[in-house]
Amino acid sequence: MMNSKRMILKAAGAFALVATHPLAHAGALEIAGSTTVQKAVIEKVASRAQAAGMPLKMMGVGTGKGMVMLFEGRVSVAAVSDELVNAIASARKAGATQVPDGLQMHEITTSGVVPVVHPSNGVAALTHDQITGILTGKITRWSEVGGADAPISVVVPAEGSGTRGYIGKKILNGAAFTASAKVMRTSAAELNALRRDPNAFAVLGAGVARTAGTGVKPIDGPKFTRPLALVTIGGPNPEVAELLKFLRSDDVQGLLAAN
Repeated sequence: MMNSKRMILKAAGAFALVATHPLAHAGALEIAGSTTVQKAVIEKVASRAQAAGMPLKMMGVGTGKGMVMLFEGRVSVAAVSDELVNAIASARKAGATQVPDGLQMHEITTSGVVPVVHPSNGVAALTHDQITGILTGKITRWSEVGGADAPISVVVPAEGSGTRGYIGKKILNGAAFTASAKVMRTSAAELNALRRDPNAFAVLGAGVARTAGTGVKPIDGPKFTRPLALVTIGGPNPEVAELLKFLRSDDVQGLLAAN
């Protein structure tokens, strides 16, 4: 009987610990924005967050659309994969007409972007100039960079994507993408295009490329790094503050270090 009482007390104590967690009975925290943050951060930590009483719902709509949803009050936090000024520019391209005051960016980690090709492509590495040449249409055949004599099919993210904004500013230095580029709305669509087309080329977030499996091949190139972050209007509310504390913990940062 005494053992049964102890078990009941233990169970009651465990319930009390869960119930007193600040987010234990809250609905899932909705985050909208970067698909790179979705793949490289949120999907990696979702089960741990759930176990810690912080269920998360990630809407991978791209940096710009996520910022628009934040501005419109549809979410309390947006996920971005670039500096704040560039995330705001992506929001404008995604349709934002007004930008609220007091935006705060909360960096979680950093991530690279990498050139990616079809697994059958024999090219092993590209220089910065070669990547720029391909993306702008100055280089149009794989034979110009040591590959097969075949046309290059350039795949790029849609306007409003944080990755597209980062590539445009940091890799292309403001130059335009080739007019023949195939524009994809999501990173999943980019991956599918790369898997289908032996001549395809894209620059993807490292986290997206690494979770793609064997259907695509990242190749060597220069190191480009950008922040992965959450954005709030003013300071984070208690729910978001708790999430930031969780994401910045040593255990989670160790998990994210491969980005």
